[in-house]
Amino acid sequence: MDARVARSGSGFVQRARSSLRRSSAVSIVAVLVAAAGPATALTLLTEEDAPFSYTDKGKLAGLATDVVREMMSRAGVPARFDVLSAEKAFVRAQADRDTCVFATPRLENRERLFTWIGPIATNLWAVYGKGDFAPSIRTIKDMAPYRVGVVARDPKAEFLRENGVPGVRVFRDEAQNPQRLFLARDHPDHIDLWITGLYSGRATAKAAKVTDVKLVFIAFEEPLFLACSPRTDASVVKALGDALNAMKADGSFKQITAEYEKRFPP
Repeated sequence: MDARVARSGSGFVQRARSSLRRSSAVSIVAVLVAAAGPATALTLLTEEDAPFSYTDKGKLAGLATDVVREMMSRAGVPARFDVLSAEKAFVRAQADRDTCVFATPRLENRERLFTWIGPIATNLWAVYGKGDFAPSIRTIKDMAPYRVGVVARDPKAEFLRENGVPGVRVFRDEAQNPQRLFLARDHPDHIDLWITGLYSGRATAKAAKVTDVKLVFIAFEEPLFLACSPRTDASVVKALGDALNAMKADGSFKQITAEYEKRFPP
């Protein structure tokens, strides 16, 4: 064989080997990136609703917030948090790609609007009365003789009606419900009981400077979820679900929940 041809062939082999090494390196990097988890960034929307999500000294905190943050970390999913009203958050989460809202109940009329991950927390539906409210309330049906106040667009109203409570009074402004307990019985806005979230109810009463109210009954334990736009990457949804399951298996989910139960005792 001609020496020049041999040298040329040898150079070709060397270049081929170099190209193969570069290709292998790229393949290894690709595998490592894939193993690290989905790279799609999510927009996460929530509202001021302690203890599940709230702003503390300029930082977003809360039981559900901490759970979701840990899910994102374990799944390797970058995320941006934004605090909005519940109504605006729901509209954006339905319209925008790769957008989720938390912590929200999984209602029948919302089932097909979102892809659901959870539960990530549990909300307690609390029934409050005046400090001197004496009747014993042990079941939902025991509330039937009374006028029960609830804020508008709240599933608690329909829940009560479906369970045999006819005296549901729906009000646009939740902030006034604690004071309505103290109105004269013949006043059209008077209520005997007020149903709301356990934690938000205490905050609402405090803001209204109403102190003489007491917890009468826990009506329902409501699971709360991370609700994502149907246009959220399926691999991201799976990774987040897997991360949440792992948190529940290793005890970290329970640990976060216990921490906030200490901060916000019933």
